[in-house]
Amino acid sequence: MTAYLEKLTADMKAAMKGGDKPRLEVIRMLISDIKKKAIDQKVDNLPDEEEAAILQKAIKTRADTVMQAKAAGRAEVAGKEQSEIDLIASYLPKQMSAEEVAAKVKEVAAALGYQGGKDMGRFMKEWQAKYKGLADGKLVQEALKTLG
Repeated sequence: MTAYLEKLTADMKAAMKGGDKPRLEVIRMLISDIKKKAIDQKVDNLPDEEEAAILQKAIKTRADTVMQAKAAGRAEVAGKEQSEIDLIASYLPKQMSAEEVAAKVKEVAAALGYQGGKDMGRFMKEWQAKYKGLADGKLVQEALKTLG
């Protein structure tokens, strides 16, 4: 068992014992998603990076739902989804702030001699090698656009 799956399983047991149904529901869904991906790939355990990507995708999906719910005036749905985002995010490494992203983007761009759009592939390859999963991709792209 990998790190994320072990932590989720332990927390699922604690939520069951504590009778925390909303938390239990989210954790079970995450465990199911991880196990389904492992079955699809015909492996016993996924690497930690893939498990983290599954959790990040779950956050992204819920963030879209929050935006749609707020636009439709459904505050109770938005609140429920936001609490699920907070729960899932607690399993992932702390995300960088916009300021940290901007500073790191400048640092990586300077090291590569970033010249603009034509170097985007090189930049993203280097970024992923160093900071994968630690920053929202949209923030990275926005910071890159300011560099020009």
